[in-house]
Amino acid sequence: MDDIQNRADIELLVNNFYERVHNEPNLAPVFEMPAEHWEMHITRVVNFWENWLFQTGSYNGGMMWVHLQANEKHPLTTERFEQWLALWFLTTDSLFAGEKADFVKSKALEIGQIMNAKMNHINQQ
Repeated sequence: MDDIQNRADIELLVNNFYERVHNEPNLAPVFEMPAEHWEMHITRVVNFWENWLFQTGSYNGGMMWVHLQANEKHPLTTERFEQWLALWFLTTDSLFAGEKADFVKSKALEIGQIMNAKMNHINQQ
């Protein structure tokens, strides 16, 4: 199995991941949005990972604001973060192996832990 090598690989990973997310009753509602927003979301996520892996400069801005908005509609509980991470790891492992694949898993874990702490602090207020 090959490692992540380019943008096309990232697109494959992201699209397969969200296909799994949309099949999970606990996660799917968080990601329901109009088609034009969905396309922008996918592009933004691909840009995010492409920038981390290949330093392309293709991602600008932060991610917290949009997740804070999502949290208002569908609380991003620890359970949801754990399920999100499990699907990300499962998807990555089913498609790729190597240093970059390991990196996207460790970075997702780091981001998930930070976001979970922030969201659950907000949810408990």
